[in-house]
Amino acid sequence: MHETRDLQGMPEAIRRILDPFLTDADRALGQGYSAVLYGSAARGDWVEGRSDVNLLLVLDDVRPERLRALGPAFAGWRKAAQEPPLMLSRDEWASATDVFPLEITDMQAAYRVVRGPDPLAALRVAPDDLRHALERELRGKLVRLRQGYVALAEEDESLGAMLVASVPTVLVLLRGVLRLLGRPVPPAPEALVAAGAEAAGFDAGAVALAVRRRGERKWRCTPAEGAAYVEAVAATARFVDQLQLGDQR
Repeated sequence: MHETRDLQGMPEAIRRILDPFLTDADRALGQGYSAVLYGSAARGDWVEGRSDVNLLLVLDDVRPERLRALGPAFAGWRKAAQEPPLMLSRDEWASATDVFPLEITDMQAAYRVVRGPDPLAALRVAPDDLRHALERELRGKLVRLRQGYVALAEEDESLGAMLVASVPTVLVLLRGVLRLLGRPVPPAPEALVAAGAEAAGFDAGAVALAVRRRGERKWRCTPAEGAAYVEAVAATARFVDQLQLGDQR
């Protein structure tokens, strides 16, 4: 049976989701897998009822009959209204750094191995792969934010909801920028925004405001606040586009 000591100290609400899943997975897979908790549950800023429990499974065997054995574990996970765990084979995972450089970098910033050997310890993301992924994701996010801003600028609650929904992705991108630059990544969201703003040269105010408003059901965001938020993402995209990795600042 796998060692479970890494579950100690976690919030009870997370344990209620993880414990039965891992028990069922152990029954189905034995010791033929690693399980890694990442995201807000690993960083320590998980909020019950609002945050997902993010889990990565790296499997020794991904044949369909082995995957089907995970059915009971996944059925319980779905009842908890969580996003399904990610699943890759060990070979797929070992060669994934050029395909998922941003995701892997973000996982490496904060994770907890709860089953099996650590699948993240030996992975090395190439800086060029991370920079390209950051630029691609920033440009895509910027396009969607501009579309939303045009459609919702006169609907303050809808505009606020759009910005709040984008905050988790923007925080991932800012963590990626800081990791690319070799700078410390603050765990607290507002400190992260401040560090990202200092690195990329944008005004932190609007992004920090959206971070603070995440817990509100109806944030009436003004068009000026929305425009400043969109511009902060645009400035970060420009910074990454122009970044020469040999001249990191």
